Amino acid sequence: MASSFLAYPSLSVVRNDDFADTADIAEAFARHVTSRQLPSDVAPVRCSVESEAVPGGVRLRFTSTARKLTGPATVTHKFFFIDRDESRERRHLLTPVTTAATTELLVLFEEGQERDYFHGSVFDSDNLLLASSAVVFDREGRHVPYPFTQKYVCPQRLAAADFEVTRDADGRRVARFSLACRDLTETLRLSVAWETIGVVHQRDLVCTPERPATYLDMPLDDNDELAPGDWVVIAVDDRQRLLAQTVVTLVSTEAGRCPS
Repeated sequence: MASSFLAYPSLSVVRNDDFADTADIAEAFARHVTSRQLPSDVAPVRCSVESEAVPGGVRLRFTSTARKLTGPATVTHKFFFIDRDESRERRHLLTPVTTAATTELLVLFEEGQERDYFHGSVFDSDNLLLASSAVVFDREGRHVPYPFTQKYVCPQRLAAADFEVTRDADGRRVARFSLACRDLTETLRLSVAWETIGVVHQRDLVCTPERPATYLDMPLDDNDELAPGDWVVIAVDDRQRLLAQTVVTLVSTEAGRCPS
């Protein structure tokens, strides 16, 4: 029998218009932090990366620094190496005296491989996102932020983009990712995908001027397509340009609720 899950969004939904004035993934995601464990701020955690070439690969140092920390706090560094189908995690305890945490990663290159990239994210103890960044690095030990330029962003304006746990018309518990377009003048073909390391579930959808809103329901009960862990839920157009995305933590109902 397939498992059933509880679904917890790790941040509010990031939209294409968050990139209207920036190509920095860290800046765009910072606008959607919902954690209240650290003092409220536009960006409660700042991240930095150092890199150096070593025999066979690269050594990366990922540092997160909390701002205005008034008490102890636990944070988790999560690293997603998309092309490698690999993820890594490290947990750190912060205090008002020790507000920075550093994770060191050794990344080995295959023969002929010149560069790679990863998403580095910081989560609080409730698994809510505090900061996220994407970094490209090469065999020589150089690194740059992932250049998320306008060519990766769909120009279609959105009236709404939401994630919620609800029930469908048949009474099933579902995780619903919904979109509504603004000023749509022609058919927009898009797809919504649920992605985790090594797994992608994708569905094609359509918005029209007559029906500018659409949604995808992911059943949360008896669904063998899902597994516990962090999932990216993302909507893109037919040219693979971003419309909206969020990060969702799935917990087996047998394991109980996430902390709150």
